[in-house]
Amino acid sequence: MSNNKKSTKKVSSDQQRVYIEFWSKVVETQMHFNEMSVKSRQLGLTFVAAALGVAVVLIGKQEDFFINIPLPCSDNVLHLHVAGIIMVAAAGALWMVRTLDLHVYHRMLRGAVAFGEDFEENYMKKYVYDLEKGMTQAISHFSRHDNAKAEVNGTKTIYEGSDKKSAETKIRKFYTYTMIGMVIVGIVIFLSNKPISSKNEMSTINQPKISQTERQTDVEQPPKVTPHN
Repeated sequence: MSNNKKSTKKVSSDQQRVYIEFWSKVVETQMHFNEMSVKSRQLGLTFVAAALGVAVVLIGKQEDFFINIPLPCSDNVLHLHVAGIIMVAAAGALWMVRTLDLHVYHRMLRGAVAFGEDFEENYMKKYVYDLEKGMTQAISHFSRHDNAKAEVNGTKTIYEGSDKKSAETKIRKFYTYTMIGMVIVGIVIFLSNKPISSKNEMSTINQPKISQTERQTDVEQPPKVTPHN
């Protein structure tokens, strides 16, 4: 019999139930902070999807959705397409969500996970069950190792993994790549249209277009002859 199994006899069944109840509260806390992190990422993806949808609609209408900004000390005018501005603004909103996620909710989750691992190692494994890892420890192992695996060897489960990467590193990459992609899309929209033109060109562009029907109407009509009795 293993040492861990012998150690489970040191406490009563009532004390074991206390440990289990306390451990369940620890798991609930972990789930709460994980849920908050997931909701913040869903909010960020909502910004991305909404920005892409609005940009596609504005570009598809092929209308003049530009903000014209006169450049100082120059006769040129800068044209910013609203779709590009929306993409860059959404990337900024995603940055704020990233800050909330990584610097608030994820840190709280890491603290809850660290406490859970400590409790499982020093109490649950010694006084309640005879396992290689507790649930929190097993989840952390698979989250931190890309090549993690678990093999059953008799009555024991052997956990292996060498390619260690923290969950925070993966989350940072997710936000970074998404924001870079949105900014690139915004720049492409900006450059796909003529971004700078002179004020003379602007005055020509802004002149109202006269349709063929209006031109025919404007042609001088011959005077009408009124018959006399």
